[in-house]
Amino acid sequence: MQERGCVFVVQLDEMASNNFVDALSQFHWQVSACASPAELLDRLRTQEVDALVLRGLGKGVPKLISALRRAAPEAPVVWQAPTASARQRVEALEAGVDVFSSERMEPLEWDALLRNVRRRMMPPATDGPAWRLHERTLAGPAGERLPLTANERAFFVRLLSAPGQCLRRDRFFPRNPQEGARSVDVLVSRLRSKARRFDIELPILAVRGWGYILVQHIPGTKSDA
Repeated sequence: MQERGCVFVVQLDEMASNNFVDALSQFHWQVSACASPAELLDRLRTQEVDALVLRGLGKGVPKLISALRRAAPEAPVVWQAPTASARQRVEALEAGVDVFSSERMEPLEWDALLRNVRRRMMPPATDGPAWRLHERTLAGPAGERLPLTANERAFFVRLLSAPGQCLRRDRFFPRNPQEGARSVDVLVSRLRSKARRFDIELPILAVRGWGYILVQHIPGTKSDA
């Protein structure tokens, strides 16, 4: 199961960092520090993330948490604030924070916490298709979890609706004339690159001169589109 991934961190006050980013990176998380809540929200417009960590007290924490829930609805939000009052904790929980910690934790504990919260937020296994969509995420049979853009999700909606069938490139976005065959090829290329960063092998088989097929088991040799 792919438990680790990309984490965005923002420091809200002068709470000692203890090299938090470097320490968590040693556990193979891709950790990126944001200088402010504004930078964090700005980056979420164009970048995918697997978990969000807020550290310390700051102004408008509940408002920030609500904004993060809208910007990255499937990414767990963890807030660490040892000096937060009971009222502040309640407001954060009502705003949608997934985990609150009042304790100072060692990197090993952070690694375990983030892995646990990611596992809990993954969609449960079902008796349906081995690969399935869960809102803006492609979920696989072995716990794979790949965040998708709107166009990527639309692409997989078409594939999942026709398992085992080869779909022509021009059939993926029939209502958008700007999305031609070349655009679909570019989209698939970017999807494959993203999936490699998550150690995921996509269930997509390219058929030369035609289109793409959703398969449950990727053959050892892939055709080029």
